[in-house]
Amino acid sequence: MVAIGHELWAVLSVAGRVCVGLVFVLAAVQKAQAWKLLPGVISNYRLLPRLAVPVAAALLPPVELALGLLLLSAQATVWAQFAAILLLALFAAAMAINIRRGRAHIDCGCGQSFLKQSLRWSLVARNGALALLLLPSLSTPALPMSLLLSGVAAGLAFFLLYLALNTIAALPPVEQRRHRFA
Repeated sequence: MVAIGHELWAVLSVAGRVCVGLVFVLAAVQKAQAWKLLPGVISNYRLLPRLAVPVAAALLPPVELALGLLLLSAQATVWAQFAAILLLALFAAAMAINIRRGRAHIDCGCGQSFLKQSLRWSLVARNGALALLLLPSLSTPALPMSLLLSGVAAGLAFFLLYLALNTIAALPPVEQRRHRFA
C-alpha cells in the first residue's frame, strides 16, 4: 500500500509540473501577443508605482515562459518550482487585495484575452490549486519511464481540465445569455 502511495505521489509530481508548465507557457504567449494591453492590465491592479508598470509588463511574459519551460523540462530545479509557486501566490494575492478593495470589476489579465474575466475568489482559489499541484514535485526523486509517462498524461489531462473550466468560468451568467438570445 505504501508503494502505491509513493507511485501516486510521483505521478502527481510530474502531472503538476506539466500542467502548471503549460499554463505558464500559454499565459506567456498570450501576454506577449497582447503586449500593448499588458501595462494597462497591470496598472488596473493599482499595486505598483507607475514607473514600475512598464518594467513588470516587459518582464512578466519572459519570466512566465522561462518558468513554464523549466517546469516542463526533465531538469526542473526546486528553485524553478519555488519561483512558480511564488508567482502564483503573488497573482492570487494581487487578485485578493483588489477583491477586498471592492475592485472585482477589473480584468484578471490571466492571459486568454478572448476570455476576459473579472476578479473573483474562484480565480484566487484556482491559483492556489495550481501552486498546490507543484508541491509533490518538490520532494520526488527520478522516476521510471512508466511513471513519468503516466505523470505527463495526467498533467495534460489537468491542463485540458484547466482550459475547460476557464472557458466555462468566462461565460456570462445565465440571465445575460437568455437576454442575448431572446
